Amino acid sequence: MTVAASALVVTTTGLPAVAAVDNYPDEPSEAAASVLDSTLFQEALLAAAYSEAGSVSNAGPNEGNLNVELLGSELIRLGDVEVPLDEILDFGQLGALASKSEASSPVDAYAVSGLAGADGGVTLDGETEDFGKATVDVLSVARLLGVDGLTDKIVDQLLLEAGAGAAEVKAEDGVILDQDGVGGLGQYRVADLDLTLHSPVIEDAASSIYDIGGTIDTTVEDLVNENLDESALTGLFDAIPGVPTPSITVDSNMQENLFQSVVGEPITSANQLITIDLSTGQLEVHLDKLVDGPNEGGINALDPNTELIDDTTYPLIAETVHELMEEVTNILIGAIEDSLNSVTINIAFTDESPLGNLDVSWSLPLADAVNGNFPEAVNNSTGTMAPVAELLVSTINTLGPALAPILAPVYDLLISDEGDNIFNLLINDLKTDSITKPIRELLSPVFDVLSQVLSITINRQVSSEGVTQTSTKAAAAETSFELSALSIALLPANEVARINLGNAAVRIGGDGGTGEIDPSLTVVPGSVAPGQSTVATGEGYTPDSTATVQLTDPEGNPVGDAIPVDTDSEGTFTTPVPVPADAELGDYTVVGTDDTTGQAAEAPLAVISGADVCAMDPTLTVVPNAAYPGDTVSVIGQGFPAGVPVVVQLRDAEGNPVGDAVTVTPDDACGFITDLTVPEDAEPGDHVVEAEPEDGSEGAEAPLEILNPDNQGEECTDPAITADPTVVEAGDEVQVTGTGFPAGVNVVVQLFDTEGNKIGDPVTVLVDEDCGFTTPITVPEGTEPGVIIVDAQPEDGSEGAQTPIVVTENTGGGDGRDLTARFEHPTVQQGDEQTFYASGFEPGEQVVGIINSTSFALQAQAADSEGNVQWTFTVDEKLNVGEHQGIAVSTVEGDSAMATFEVVSTAVGGGDGDNGDGGLAATGANVGILIGATVLLLGAGAVMIKRRREISQAFATAMGRMSDDSKAV
Repeated sequence: MTVAASALVVTTTGLPAVAAVDNYPDEPSEAAASVLDSTLFQEALLAAAYSEAGSVSNAGPNEGNLNVELLGSELIRLGDVEVPLDEILDFGQLGALASKSEASSPVDAYAVSGLAGADGGVTLDGETEDFGKATVDVLSVARLLGVDGLTDKIVDQLLLEAGAGAAEVKAEDGVILDQDGVGGLGQYRVADLDLTLHSPVIEDAASSIYDIGGTIDTTVEDLVNENLDESALTGLFDAIPGVPTPSITVDSNMQENLFQSVVGEPITSANQLITIDLSTGQLEVHLDKLVDGPNEGGINALDPNTELIDDTTYPLIAETVHELMEEVTNILIGAIEDSLNSVTINIAFTDESPLGNLDVSWSLPLADAVNGNFPEAVNNSTGTMAPVAELLVSTINTLGPALAPILAPVYDLLISDEGDNIFNLLINDLKTDSITKPIRELLSPVFDVLSQVLSITINRQVSSEGVTQTSTKAAAAETSFELSALSIALLPANEVARINLGNAAVRIGGDGGTGEIDPSLTVVPGSVAPGQSTVATGEGYTPDSTATVQLTDPEGNPVGDAIPVDTDSEGTFTTPVPVPADAELGDYTVVGTDDTTGQAAEAPLAVISGADVCAMDPTLTVVPNAAYPGDTVSVIGQGFPAGVPVVVQLRDAEGNPVGDAVTVTPDDACGFITDLTVPEDAEPGDHVVEAEPEDGSEGAEAPLEILNPDNQGEECTDPAITADPTVVEAGDEVQVTGTGFPAGVNVVVQLFDTEGNKIGDPVTVLVDEDCGFTTPITVPEGTEPGVIIVDAQPEDGSEGAQTPIVVTENTGGGDGRDLTARFEHPTVQQGDEQTFYASGFEPGEQVVGIINSTSFALQAQAADSEGNVQWTFTVDEKLNVGEHQGIAVSTVEGDSAMATFEVVSTAVGGGDGDNGDGGLAATGANVGILIGATVLLLGAGAVMIKRRREISQAFATAMGRMSDDSKAV
């Protein structure tokens, strides 16, 4: 059996993408659902009854309804063969199905696919026939995919009929739910799943059944002849004078009855797995019966990603075929008893003479005769034999009571266990060779091919890494979860295509493009008594945002009120978490949920008795254990004498008190929490916080490091900004990101032209604690194409930063023309000359250049008659050792060309430029006016863009360094 190599190509008609949650990547949450979706080589192909929602731009609820006609218009091409999708996949039997998607908040999303209700809703519940079926022509798929091993002599039709599935996924308050408590997250429904095949082998089996009926007839006749007491039967007529000894024959005509008992209607195996219809040659494998789910849910209560067809499938099928043939045996044996009236014992009296003929016959249906129901004898006698015949008939018609005991032993034999064994052995022998063996041999290659062509998965679940179930009812929400009730993979070894029925997916806790987070949570102390508090510390949450802290009991139910907290610039927070005084003892959990993304972290908390806390040795914990002067920390004590005041004092490494002491009284459970503020004049270094009871009993201490405030803003140096995008049209918005600015200071962001004139209004933004900021600024409508400068200046007068951007008439022009760029020297040293060339532009077209990584601009110039431009500049010391990129941008079309060069610390390849004055080197008159248009690269003491006069002077200086020398491209 082989799989031929073939190219598989699909042309689509613009159907929506597969129901997955990657349609709104920049929004915090989303949902998607469809009745059917499919992929080809892991790329989205089509989706039916599709809906989607994004929490910001398209929250929903949104619905999609099934359009079967649209599905059939898809084309699939394998090698040189192109076939419509509906020749392989028949969707015409699907019911009134729909989907609904909603993403109502960053932590709430809902998706469902199933039956369309009269009220416009979508439900998983309904009658099986309401869902309808989708049919995969497995035989056609196998042959189109190049899988051989099935001939028409084995099977000439092989269909997979899948009852349309339904799925529902719901996220509430940052938790993806398991609505029904089985099968993992979400819930699903699969109506049914049948594999139907037609085979000449099965049709041939019907003729074998007919032959078995004929053999049974012969066997019954032999058994009656062997066991009937003929002498007792004929002796009944000895007293009648002139009557000859009758002839006795046995006729069994059960064949047709037996045949119809097996062939007349389909037969289903006792385990409901196989149904065979011998009259049509059709066999159905009810694949949904291959698996058993918990809680009597069957196929709708399976574990996630349950595969239906594996190495155990065929042995189970083969065993069921054997059991089914046992059922055929039982049917035939039962039919024998029911058909014994088709067995007749024929008694004939005949005699011929010249004066007349004796012709009296009596045909006795065996079952009726035993039960005392006798037909009358038939008299066809003539002449002188007529009186004898009349006496004989009269006698026969009164012999019933005497005849029944003679026939009963034969009847009893046929219906007895001994008779059953006789027929059982006979039928099984014929059945094994004529039916069972051929059908089992038929199914073996079918399932060999099937395992290559199809992979059938129930309750297919795809989740983001890290989604783990935390209870039988809910799971911690991570990023995304996709559920398909039924998933069929074609050529699964290569994942050529996948068809999913009944799909729902949600993603929650997205950061809307602000970056990944990795929340974690700790609590100190880890054990408290009812009425006491612990302190929860969260890290890795969304910076400068909010989170919610909730105490939950051992069953996951909330205890007390949710606690809202603010996160700092590093995404951390600290908050007390009280335990109610009436809380029962046990293992609790503190859950911290990021309000922006819905992601959660948790920490265990043991609630123990107050006596257990009081039995502890005194312990002290400081949260956090490092702080700057002026910061406030939490001091937590346990195991101190209840009701005895405790003096809490900060001390330096020599034991000297630092700042004022704080007095706090432990509660009845021997614990306390108090704030302690580090004095502004505290010296950096290692300190301890000590807690001493006033009664002189044992105290405790904990370390606290006082941090150097001079290092608090250490990272707030060397300001720099970037702009995204760097090529814009007038009216576009630019995102400006700053780093290295003084924390807590306002920065004014302003656009300037190359003459130092302001463009548009400034934007003021506050620098965060991480010395950075991000703010949008809009390039005003009407701004002339060319280089403009983005300038960011702190209001405290400290150093600012600038970066150039390019304004073009059109950011999508150029029609894909072939622009090229290069640098004259692949490697240069600081102080060397470098020339940047670009070509492919229209003659006279205005082009500007930008050099990155240290951003500076090269002034606009017109392309020469051959479409070439060039700039020559001196590599300033601000261009660090490493790779740099040059981009030549058309101010008309907005397209560009790029090249790179490397600044090295020692000569590599040698630059030959003029290194004399550190300014801009000479350029040719054909190039036009050149301005080394960055104030970042104008030699020592770089000029800051603060005032128009300074900017103009900087550009004038640059222009004064031009010459009329030229270089060809």
